[in-house]
Amino acid sequence: MGLITLFLLTTVIGILATWVFELILQTNKKLQERYYRRHEILFGYHVHHSTIGLVVIALGGITFLPYGADVALSMAGFGIGIITMHTISSKRFVFVERETFSKK
Repeated sequence: MGLITLFLLTTVIGILATWVFELILQTNKKLQERYYRRHEILFGYHVHHSTIGLVVIALGGITFLPYGADVALSMAGFGIGIITMHTISSKRFVFVERETFSKK
């Protein structure tokens, strides 16, 4: 499989995986209450799952030398897929934001 095809395929897989993840969080009441609603995760900041996409892309860069371009491009594609789907679903490009609500 060519590198471009591999990159595009893993990007689509990242989009689909994020879509399924968000669908499960939106439809499952127990998970929705625990994870989907806005809450303070880290010192008053909401860390969106686009951040996971950045981490996957960074890990792809780290794995380039020991494992080659196939693994690195696969991970980069998957990370870009996560970021793309999160941006589409939330209608904004966001990774971390400060929460400005009061907990009850």
